[in-house]
Amino acid sequence: MSELVMSLVGFRSVEEVAAYARKFPSMQFELSYKMDSQFLAAVAPYLAGRVASVHACCPSLPIFPNFGSYDRQVLQASYDAVEESLKTAKAFGADILVLHPGYVCDWSIPRENAERSKLLNDPIFTPYIHIADGAICKPDYPRTSVYQHHAKQAFEQLIQVAKLADAYQVRLAVENLNPRVGYLFQTPEEMVQIARLSPSLHLCLDVGHLWISSSVYGFPYFDALKEIMETGKVVNCHLHSNSTQVGIGRYRDDHHSFEKYGFPAEAVLRIVTGSGANLVLETVEEPELNTNSLMRFSASLTV
Repeated sequence: MSELVMSLVGFRSVEEVAAYARKFPSMQFELSYKMDSQFLAAVAPYLAGRVASVHACCPSLPIFPNFGSYDRQVLQASYDAVEESLKTAKAFGADILVLHPGYVCDWSIPRENAERSKLLNDPIFTPYIHIADGAICKPDYPRTSVYQHHAKQAFEQLIQVAKLADAYQVRLAVENLNPRVGYLFQTPEEMVQIARLSPSLHLCLDVGHLWISSSVYGFPYFDALKEIMETGKVVNCHLHSNSTQVGIGRYRDDHHSFEKYGFPAEAVLRIVTGSGANLVLETVEEPELNTNSLMRFSASLTV
């Protein structure tokens, strides 16, 4: 059965978390990659028995895991980071770990967006950039040899990461990323491929990332949404909108309220609700508004 879940990515204080938990006692939570050990310990009393999933890395680290890397030290650091997040999941009673799958390079990738943006200005990425603002990749990027080289490594490593998650009795949910240079697994075809790699590999479908990818790559959004859902491997859906405007070449992964910018929130929910996947609000603003909207939509669609 699907759970309604609030990601804590947009929460900045213990008081905010506590107030929200009191106001919405039926909501579950996803722990965020922005939460350090001290913050986790402080909010734990308010989240007891209510954590559905954890987004790696949690506790937060300066880097994201990179399973597309061929550097042995980077890979080892990535496995270590995932194992720490699995320990967090077990400590909080969560059975899903959400993971960004990897990157088109051998380096460690900074967690902070400003540092990551600087990294994407490296000359090795320049030939693949279509729109400089946001380092948006060219439509043929997933078919390039460099992308395929790192994708092959990530596919192989993710099978092993899933085995590690199994040892903790946690389901590994690989998330589709948005179409920036350096990012792996941005298309529905890749997500279907991940779903078929191993019985232990699951998916986190980020509907906002998929929206941006459909704009860059030109695939039909709702067909892609259904194709990924039909794998039967989606255990989490990240819900948010973004201020992407194709006509002016603006592509943003800004995780705004679910119904903003004309995003077809209700149509999306009609497809994903009832699948058994958790519905996770991964918005950075207006938590009460978003929660009330999701509850209203969910109630109307399950009557």
